[in-house]
Amino acid sequence: MVALHGSSNSSYRQAIFEHLANTLAPLGAAVLSFERAPWPSDDVDIPYDVQADGAVAAYEVLKSYYDVPTGVWGVSQGTWVAALAGQRLPDTAFMLLLGCAGVSPAEQMRHATIESVRRAGYDEEAVAGAVEIRDQVAELLRGKVDRAAVDELLRRQADQPWFDLAGIPVDLGEELPVWHEIDFASEPLYATVTCPVLLMHGEHEANLPVPETLEVWRRAAATSGNTQVDSVRIPGVGHWPGTPDRSLEGISPAYTATLQNWFTR
Repeated sequence: MVALHGSSNSSYRQAIFEHLANTLAPLGAAVLSFERAPWPSDDVDIPYDVQADGAVAAYEVLKSYYDVPTGVWGVSQGTWVAALAGQRLPDTAFMLLLGCAGVSPAEQMRHATIESVRRAGYDEEAVAGAVEIRDQVAELLRGKVDRAAVDELLRRQADQPWFDLAGIPVDLGEELPVWHEIDFASEPLYATVTCPVLLMHGEHEANLPVPETLEVWRRAAATSGNTQVDSVRIPGVGHWPGTPDRSLEGISPAYTATLQNWFTR
């Protein structure tokens, strides 16, 4: 299988990839991780199509060595990339998707903001304030609101104790950040997936709405006729399947068992 990155780490050397190889190699599955190519204009928000190009290239290299069923594993943002790569690779044998969202990136981040503020113990007024920031910046990036009004909103709210939880800096900078896939449509993409899929979400997932995601996948599977979409909630973890330090040693045994059980079955 090919392992695909989350948004924040482009390295081929990371604990989640090492864990994947350590877990699945004894079961007969080769795991290929690779260094994600940088994007010249902004090194954080790499367009999904560009990431999918890398995934397809890695897949084809792996198939050149092993003429066996080959699939993809993705975490967080990498789950969208996995499905996009699958569109271009009709012989994709399976998809393992950890922390997959069934809503757009903008909706996913809005949900994450709400949960972050609530779980920090703030009231609904604080939640509304943080969501207003998130929504207005999103509208600015879409070109639908005035920059001066958004800058004023950020300055007005900057001294609120919950401000940092909105995930938006006080100063957006002279050049606005780029968010290529702000309104990326998940459901039509997932409706193109016809191979076996394992959806894995942490019991305490806060970064995305799990019930809505599973409903999107239910509808997508009905559209495609895919009867092999399984879903697992991993106890004791959130978006990351282990301890907050994201170490190899801290990865949940329940997540390990989920991978082992699915592959064995």
